Amino acid sequence: MNTESTSNHTHSKSQKIEDDNDINNEKLPEVSKIDDYLKNNHFNGNITIYKNNKPIMSNAYGYKDFELGIKNDRHSMYLIGSANKFITGLILRQLEDEGKLNINDNVNKYIPHFQNVYPITLKDLMLHQSGLHKFHANPLEVGLNSAIESIKSKGVNPNKYHQYEYNDVNYITLAKVIENVTHKSFAKNLKERIIDKVNLKYTSRFNSTDHQKYLVKGYKYVNGQNIYAQPRNLDKYDGAGNIYISTDDMAKIISKFKSGQLLSHSSTQNLLTVTDKNIYPSSYRYGFYKYKDFQRFRGIFYSNDIVTFANDEYIVSIASNQLEQPYDGNTEKTLKHIFSNILNQNIQK
Repeated sequence: MNTESTSNHTHSKSQKIEDDNDINNEKLPEVSKIDDYLKNNHFNGNITIYKNNKPIMSNAYGYKDFELGIKNDRHSMYLIGSANKFITGLILRQLEDEGKLNINDNVNKYIPHFQNVYPITLKDLMLHQSGLHKFHANPLEVGLNSAIESIKSKGVNPNKYHQYEYNDVNYITLAKVIENVTHKSFAKNLKERIIDKVNLKYTSRFNSTDHQKYLVKGYKYVNGQNIYAQPRNLDKYDGAGNIYISTDDMAKIISKFKSGQLLSHSSTQNLLTVTDKNIYPSSYRYGFYKYKDFQRFRGIFYSNDIVTFANDEYIVSIASNQLEQPYDGNTEKTLKHIFSNILNQNIQK
């Protein structure tokens, strides 16, 4: 299919769930309203909704590959981007629960001589207050270890030290800490601690050969044309952005997390309720945002945008792989409308 003649105004038909008898998309009036809203707005992507911890909707819209004319379906997997940090945060907290690391330890305990000038703790990394310089991947180098060496060599920006600055390097470094503590690759930790535990079928590291046919291609939509944004250097983004996931699996992870099936009861309650500024100076913690009325999980990478809002009643995960340029967060704006105006949920921060 020619991308120049394929626009987001020609693919509004949704493909509903085919093989999950636990979901009936036609039962609830809000499901029909959401489906109509997404069709009318020519949405290209996927949405999954849980109500009271049970899935009530899983729809797919448009195409995952515009060149080949391959439509999205419930198995479409999106490059998770920064929402990967939530999964890294879960693994980090699991290791805390198991007594295998202390969040207040210096990183040097787990990665020798990581930073010998400015003391950095695991908590500094988790909260994005390490002050480490931004990471620029070198395509001539390969893997997480090369990323860690680059991060170590660039060191700390004194003006940013112990100041909040969102930075991928913090969670890339935490991925290496996880590897060193467990003596297993981050990919193996992902499989054993998240994928197998939650029974996820459409979640994988970017290079899983078993999942290649499910991966969506991200597109910039410019002047009626879909321009493929080819991912690069994903081998260096363990912990921070190289996982692909379906919205079904994303909602399922969050459901298991919120119901206490991934962490200890005390850790789950801590992450979902504690507002002590001495513990969590901002709304950000362990890879997600905790606001007054809801939690937010978001990642955008190579024209894949996935956003999830969750509260005590609903989990709504939405993803798009066709982003109009200049991009102004339309995927999250769509989710806000659904969560607030159709499901009538508060989104007060």
